[in-house]
Amino acid sequence: MFNNTSYDSWKIQNIENVITCVYFCEVKNVWGRNMKKCYLGLFVICLVFINSACSKTEYVNNVEHLKLQKAEVMLTDDKKIVGEMRVPDKKNKSKRIVPTELYYTFTMENTSNNIMALSDPVKTKIRIESDKELLSAVKEAIGSNIYNMDNNKLEIGISIGEIPSKGTSKFTLTYTLGAKQKNNELPLLPTEEKLKKLQANASKGTLIISQDDKDIAKFRLDSSQ
Repeated sequence: MFNNTSYDSWKIQNIENVITCVYFCEVKNVWGRNMKKCYLGLFVICLVFINSACSKTEYVNNVEHLKLQKAEVMLTDDKKIVGEMRVPDKKNKSKRIVPTELYYTFTMENTSNNIMALSDPVKTKIRIESDKELLSAVKEAIGSNIYNMDNNKLEIGISIGEIPSKGTSKFTLTYTLGAKQKNNELPLLPTEEKLKKLQANASKGTLIISQDDKDIAKFRLDSSQ
């Protein structure tokens, strides 16, 4: 039999033992959960590192992995696409005009495991080299070869970016032809007949990608699928 003092001591001791046991069990569980989180975090970091190592960005180093999937061309004066210009009129007031552009859209495929970057303006450039039919049509319509980037007096617009690995990306090449409204900045558009002839021959040329002033890839516009 226990006296009251001994019984109280026994209860306190057992309560302390239970609390100690619960404490260490909880610490063990928390430690285990934290270790699981730690292992999971290390695993994710390893995956990111491996993925980064396997998929890096290249500036068109492996041109054999680039394919022109599709080439589209249109004549447009859609303000949502080409925007608008503000030019002074005879009274020195601001006048808004919408240019007409020859608008090329290219869908480029990258078959490699690396991201291909076409967006470095120093290293990588794109241009169209016209065939005889296209050169004749553009000179008849505009009076000069707008595809010659060094001598073109009108605006040329280029929108390029990265092509994901095993994926496709679109970029554009645009040539300003003139405007319907008379103004002091852009020439008036040629006749509709000349514009139709230009559009009909607009795919008779070659898309050229150059890097460090050297041509590294050529794609026929009229043979893209």
